[in-house]
Amino acid sequence: MNRRKFLGNTALFSVPMMIQGIPVFAGDGALHPFLQALTMPTANCDKILVVIQMNGGNDGLNMVIPLDRYTELNNARPNILIPSGSVLALNGTTATGLHPSMTGIRDLFNDGKVNLVQGVSYPNPNFSHFQAQDIWFTATSTLPSPDTGWLGRQLDTSYPGFPVGYPNATNPDPLAIQIGGALPLSLQGPNINMGYNAPNPAALVNVATATPAPAPVSDYGTELTFLRMMKDQSNAYAARITASYTAQTTLSSMYAASGNSLSDQLKIVARLIGGGLATPVYIVNHPDSFDTHVDQVVAGNTATGSHANILAKLSVAIAAFQNDITLMGKASKVTGMTFSEFGRRVINNTSMGTDHGSGAPVIFFGAGLNGGITGTSPVLPVTPTASTQVPLQYDFRQLYATVMQKWLCMTSTESQTILNGSYTTVPIFNEIVLPLDGMELNAIWEGEFARLEFEVFENDSYDSFIVERAVNGIDFELVHSIKNVSSSAQQKYMYKDARINAPVVYYRIKGISRQGAFSYSKIEKLKNSNKQELRVYPNPVTNFTINIEFLSSVNETVTITLYGTRGEKLYYNQVNPRGNRVLSFKVSNLFDIKTLYILNIAYSGTVVNEKIFFE
Repeated sequence: MNRRKFLGNTALFSVPMMIQGIPVFAGDGALHPFLQALTMPTANCDKILVVIQMNGGNDGLNMVIPLDRYTELNNARPNILIPSGSVLALNGTTATGLHPSMTGIRDLFNDGKVNLVQGVSYPNPNFSHFQAQDIWFTATSTLPSPDTGWLGRQLDTSYPGFPVGYPNATNPDPLAIQIGGALPLSLQGPNINMGYNAPNPAALVNVATATPAPAPVSDYGTELTFLRMMKDQSNAYAARITASYTAQTTLSSMYAASGNSLSDQLKIVARLIGGGLATPVYIVNHPDSFDTHVDQVVAGNTATGSHANILAKLSVAIAAFQNDITLMGKASKVTGMTFSEFGRRVINNTSMGTDHGSGAPVIFFGAGLNGGITGTSPVLPVTPTASTQVPLQYDFRQLYATVMQKWLCMTSTESQTILNGSYTTVPIFNEIVLPLDGMELNAIWEGEFARLEFEVFENDSYDSFIVERAVNGIDFELVHSIKNVSSSAQQKYMYKDARINAPVVYYRIKGISRQGAFSYSKIEKLKNSNKQELRVYPNPVTNFTINIEFLSSVNETVTITLYGTRGEKLYYNQVNPRGNRVLSFKVSNLFDIKTLYILNIAYSGTVVNEKIFFE
């Protein structure tokens, strides 16, 4: 019996930790395949993606209303049509409006923090809930669906040997978290299922040591040992999640007081982000079904009803979350998107509802977007039939490619490999560099000291800063306090900490606001070694080709950054040498010759800065 078959025949559910009564699932993969591969390339990207699942198939025409097609819409769905006078107007367009229950998203749209992508689907769409979800998760419309998730394949490549040895000092935080509900799909790589199975909490053993309990010496025993290791690994993240959650209080007053578990889930995500958890992908679940075959609206008052109620929950939760992360100083690093397996048909049915259909809008929200509408109102016939569908404008894989390349720092080649094809990106993201918020920390060894330099954005909102240090990446302690004596909006600080005798040393900065709230910088890791780890040759560099020779083989991502003498970032790349000792790459010939540049090379806790010249 192989792992795939053994795990595939079990009812896989993760045993969660509980925060405020809401289950939190954690793992080194996202909790469905399409999110898994988004995680690994973002390790040094410092971007976060939040996905909201809207299960059941959302009626896009009732959510994003094409006012310029209102006559055709009235012909198609007279029983459920929202009165035009009730539709929420949007700045910059008279062609499109929002459902009247979505005032929070309307306000974000008018503030440039929402992009509505019209007509998202794929050719020959499938209208089965389960098969349609599989298509979105595997990024292929071929049936039967592949037995691997499109991001599960990437995770398998990035994490050989998983789950043995995870978490570790290099990867102390989960790479993806789901809050609320059960796993939406099994995590499937080429060889193992990435789900976590725990029939009861007592089955988890030796969580702290990641050592599974004894198992029978048999095929079954081998699989049981493997499964126990996966469960232990999931629980081992509990301390990191709890510490981040308690480190940050909720700052927004816009969350629903009760009756909206989506709001509760996003409140937790905001606290984890604000508390410094370095998890790049989150998935949350809308608590209600969007499968509105019956009583989608109230007869005679179509602006109300079940669909209005669930859209209101969505709008309140997103607006509060965006407000919260903005107050925490994290808005520039977070983007969210909605997801539903399909839309609804253009015409209403005889039960005051709508049936399964094809295309529907996807909502993106965040500070890094091109606010507005991508695409046009769907073209609708004057006399629609039962088979009339919302036309396809954007393949959902175009959105995946856009998120990977324009937000999560993947290359087009990586995106093409994961998606098994090339898909044109969509202009969702604002690629102009946003003003940074929060704190940016850099740490290097300087003789017998660790030199910590951090730049604070919105500095005038902080009272003081705490330099914290840990030797395991988890248990941080105070080593120095710095009082903010500047009224400048942006300020640089520096502190030298005496070198301690530990294999690896971790640093972070805790900023305390004038109101007593606090937030954290990202964690910097320094490997305590005095030996030369690599050399750069030739130097001066010829033909704009930089060669890095490592003194031992490297099998992990190497981050390469080239700075000017004023600290300006001029080049950035991430490469995995895959066991090779020599890494060669060519940079633009626009670099000036006989000019000093700083080449920063970071991997596995080692940070090397080399002065280089071009000739």
